[in-house]
Amino acid sequence: QQSEGVQRAVKRQESYWLKVFKGEIPALHLPIDYPRPMQKTYEGNSLPFKIAKKETAALKALALETNNTLFTVLLAIYNILLAKISRQEDIIIGVPAAGRNHPGLDNIIGMFVNTLVMRNFPSSELVFEDFLNQVKQRTLEVFENQDYQFEDLVDKLATPRDTGRNPLFDVMFALQNMEMSSLEIPGLNVNPQPIKSTVSRFDMTVIGVESGEKIIFSVEYCTKLFKLETVVRLFGYFNRVIGTLLENREKSIA
Repeated sequence: QQSEGVQRAVKRQESYWLKVFKGEIPALHLPIDYPRPMQKTYEGNSLPFKIAKKETAALKALALETNNTLFTVLLAIYNILLAKISRQEDIIIGVPAAGRNHPGLDNIIGMFVNTLVMRNFPSSELVFEDFLNQVKQRTLEVFENQDYQFEDLVDKLATPRDTGRNPLFDVMFALQNMEMSSLEIPGLNVNPQPIKSTVSRFDMTVIGVESGEKIIFSVEYCTKLFKLETVVRLFGYFNRVIGTLLENREKSIA
């Protein structure tokens, strides 16, 4: 990590990130129910929702036809949802990365996860397929520059801090699609159990898991900002956006 070669690579990546966040960095104005606290709060709740079997199959087919991953397709759709509910066309989303992009780290125990920041521009005149191509290109660029640490980027940008917000982004998106091996212990039956979250690290975090022929989501949201019924309504819109785009991917975002 401290070798001369790695440090040169990180310096090159720093140039990329400073270019991405050159100029004004917009805050995301979500339709919140309560005034934003002066100090960031972490009180939260979680809401499950799912994409049905038929729509999941159609999304996977769309990803295959357009030479994308399911992650990129869902990220593009989440960008459109956020653009619609915020009426903004410059959307910044945090995405976790495993941080194990070197083979030597495969079998080392430890926390390597880095936060990457996706900045996309879902302009109203773009058709979905064109926007999806933009998201794909930016996603490839971001993962090519994932060694640069989020904390270093925040320090380097030195933007004015709003104590009621997270630095750079307020929403996060993750799709967990790694293989989950079963746990076998002689004489014991071991089954996963859901845990009810009472914490929200950001205004809103959407975590998806491929489960058989469906995609199961959990939305972690800040209860100091949102009522439950608002989050239910917003992610009803998410499914509506999916349905509309699957009917006609040439439709403009407007």
